[in-house]
Amino acid sequence: MNILYKSALVILSLSSLQAITLKELINKTLETNQNLKADNFTQKAKYKSFESVKNLYNPNVIVGANYNRLDLDVRNVQVKTTYTGFAKFSMNLYDGGKSKALKNQKKYEYEAQKFQNITSKKELILNLVTLYFNLKTINENIKVFEEKSKALKARYEREKTKYDMKMSAIDEVLKLKSEYEANLYTIEELKYQKIELTKNIELLSGVEINSLDTKKIPDISDLTYSETSDIKALKLNLKASEENINIVKSIKKPQIKLEDNLNFYEYGNYNERLLSDLPDKQNQFSLNLTYNLFDTSSKEKIEVTKLSKLSIANKISFATKQAKTDFFLAKRKVKTQILKLKSQKSAVEMANSVYEIIKSKYENDLVDNITYLDALSKKIYNLALYKQALNDLEIAKANYYFKSGLDYKEVLKKWR
Repeated sequence: MNILYKSALVILSLSSLQAITLKELINKTLETNQNLKADNFTQKAKYKSFESVKNLYNPNVIVGANYNRLDLDVRNVQVKTTYTGFAKFSMNLYDGGKSKALKNQKKYEYEAQKFQNITSKKELILNLVTLYFNLKTINENIKVFEEKSKALKARYEREKTKYDMKMSAIDEVLKLKSEYEANLYTIEELKYQKIELTKNIELLSGVEINSLDTKKIPDISDLTYSETSDIKALKLNLKASEENINIVKSIKKPQIKLEDNLNFYEYGNYNERLLSDLPDKQNQFSLNLTYNLFDTSSKEKIEVTKLSKLSIANKISFATKQAKTDFFLAKRKVKTQILKLKSQKSAVEMANSVYEIIKSKYENDLVDNITYLDALSKKIYNLALYKQALNDLEIAKANYYFKSGLDYKEVLKKWR
């Protein structure tokens, strides 16, 4: 039983340390991120706002009661106390197109919010992708510099032994010691960056990061640009601003309103002989036509709404150009990163070859510490750049996917 219990603990601990894939991380983030939840609440609020104005005629029913009392100089023909209960029905038959425009405005604002939420999700995914692959770069470079640390430590101990045997100068020992300690600092700095990136990923995703999966983003065939969600949102906001102009203009149009009031009365403290025919109930029907001939603010309000529309139109024009530029640059970036990766791979092969030659000569005292350290530094430097280039290519591919205007759900389906 004890063996089984220990085995179970081992299995549980291994499962908790299982590497998380990028797709799993993104899906979890889309479920739990608090900023996205806030966006969803905003979207629901926009929908409720639309629901509240869907009925163009805006029928309204009000019921109530009133108590009225007269004191002091009350005449015989006046009722001192009146109790009134009433029901009032009203409806806009025509309001200059205001209700229709308001309904359309709220509809466009709600639809725009949906696209704004999609944009927020895309931005969050790209942020997460960047953090994820930057973290992979840091993890891999920690291993690279730890290998360098082992080599430096071995060379330092070798040189120190030679110095103790009076076969080497102190400056040779100190050079290696200085390089070794500088490398230890580099490792610590990388470990801090790892913690920083990990915490930022955990903040966005709500997922505890133990290790990262080795899967890559699928390679991309040529994509074509399609309109992005942020531009779709802006175009809907433009339509909403056009409806806002119609709302303001409705002030200058005729208004027709129907009202029906039903009142029930009871009286107290009055002259029943003089006031014997007081009504118990009355119904008042009215049909009102009003027209605003003049006011001092309508013209300015219309100008404000037109300027707002022009502002959004200019934003759309710039955003469209920017989106196409971003797509073009993202496509070029992928090609550039592929070439950079090939170049860096060749640099690593060359640096490794040179290092092995110098290392052999150094061990046979044919070259000095400076030559050895230079070869080692170039080997590590090129290897670190190669690791970064690998992950930068993945970030570039993700940018290319999303800058194309593809639906993020379709993008994620392609990822393993």
